[in-house]
Amino acid sequence: MAVGFLSWLVLKGFLQKVEIEKQLGDINSQIDNLKKEEERQKGLLEYLNTESYLEKQARLRLNLKKEGEEVVFIYRKEDEQNETNQEKQNKNPFLSKVREWFRIIWSRD
Repeated sequence: MAVGFLSWLVLKGFLQKVEIEKQLGDINSQIDNLKKEEERQKGLLEYLNTESYLEKQARLRLNLKKEGEEVVFIYRKEDEQNETNQEKQNKNPFLSKVREWFRIIWSRD
């Protein structure tokens, strides 16, 4: 009976050791992940404090430009958008007629 009791104590201690080692491995992997995330965050912070990033944000958000620089705006033509919508509608004339009827019905109210 004493041998059985001692065996049970040894087995219990062994199982606890295995569980603790498993938890220790999980904690170590979390530490590694946090270190990687910290490095990534440091890199991002360094980039956000660079002169080029600040200049880019000033150009985009504050509409600033360098001295002697010209700004060009590109606008879409509405005609091109209307043509694509008309092409889609012309693919199925029945659906375009149904849409037209609904517009007529709803516009009378």
